[in-house]
Amino acid sequence: MICVYEDENRGNFYPLVDLRAVFELRFGCRTFIEKLRRRYPKELFNLWVREEIAEVVQERYPDCSVNQPIEPPALFVSASAVLYERVPVRGEEEMFFAGKRLIGFRLNKPRSWQPGFLGRLQLGMPERKVRARLYIYPWELIAENTQELIREIMPQQRGKKGVVLKPKAVVHKGAFINTENGPVLLEQRSEIRPLSFVAGPCYIGPGTIIDGALVRPGCSFGPQCRIGGEVESCIFQGYANKHHEGFLGHSFIGEWVNLGALTTCSDLKNNYQPVKMRIGNREIETGLLKLGCFIGDHSKTAIGTLIPTGGVIGTFVNWFEPGLLPREVEPFAWGKNERWRETEVVEALRRVMARRKVAPSPAYEKLVLKVYHRTSRDEFFGRR
Repeated sequence: MICVYEDENRGNFYPLVDLRAVFELRFGCRTFIEKLRRRYPKELFNLWVREEIAEVVQERYPDCSVNQPIEPPALFVSASAVLYERVPVRGEEEMFFAGKRLIGFRLNKPRSWQPGFLGRLQLGMPERKVRARLYIYPWELIAENTQELIREIMPQQRGKKGVVLKPKAVVHKGAFINTENGPVLLEQRSEIRPLSFVAGPCYIGPGTIIDGALVRPGCSFGPQCRIGGEVESCIFQGYANKHHEGFLGHSFIGEWVNLGALTTCSDLKNNYQPVKMRIGNREIETGLLKLGCFIGDHSKTAIGTLIPTGGVIGTFVNWFEPGLLPREVEPFAWGKNERWRETEVVEALRRVMARRKVAPSPAYEKLVLKVYHRTSRDEFFGRR
């Protein structure tokens, strides 16, 4: 059995994980859980997540157990780990490290443990280095997305250098694809329309349309996105619209986001200093000169919206104010001074999701309202 657990770093991925588990984040072509299940196709999976999202996670992964008792032997893997080798499920009890980061461990007998902090002293097992990587901040995904795309797409080329087209993927006449710096993968029913320029490495998910866009290297677009304007080194979780002119660089965009025409983010400070990010009460030096924004699910911007370097827009924000956004916008904000009314939240998400022929489940609607009540304005500003 494989147990995938959210560890103590899960809060670092706010706001991208308000409505999903950490292992559902996209990185390269696939999510963390998709990568792991491809490596262990015959194993049973038990998913350990926050109780708040457990019901929704169970709906998304009906063939997995969620927050159920674990019967060893079992291999435990952190939700944000990528394994570059197959660590055996069975063997001696060990802790596995990628550098100094704990990526997982193996148990052969029942133990009392919690899927929160899992340190050396708590486990008390022999340590072993493995070929893997543990990501603890969302900007690490952006910084390494180019390399991950190359690693995932190259084996699928089968001797055909450059572009991989899955069934019913379409590249129209008048579209240009550049593979000098890496390959491009188009999933089923994806489309690159005329007057688009796409530079690899790039992943274009199922049903996604690149429409007259300038797509620079290092982009991952999940399913059913609409992409226009200029985009560079961005990850789109899926089901998001950036259909108009405007620049977006070195950013991570959640699902069901709609960016109005000419929405533009800055991904470089004028003083050319590394970007700092705030998580809770901590200010963290990212070490990155280029870093754009992080936008939570269901958020929307009006035409001409300007997002500062390192900006964070919470879940379900509706922003229409003139000028530059604050560095952080609280969840469910309705402009600068108001908040979504509870009665309008579910109605709005149903309308938006219907545009992609998706109906939210009762569990998903309930989760959105849980997050709404948990992230009151007072609580949000209190945690800062």
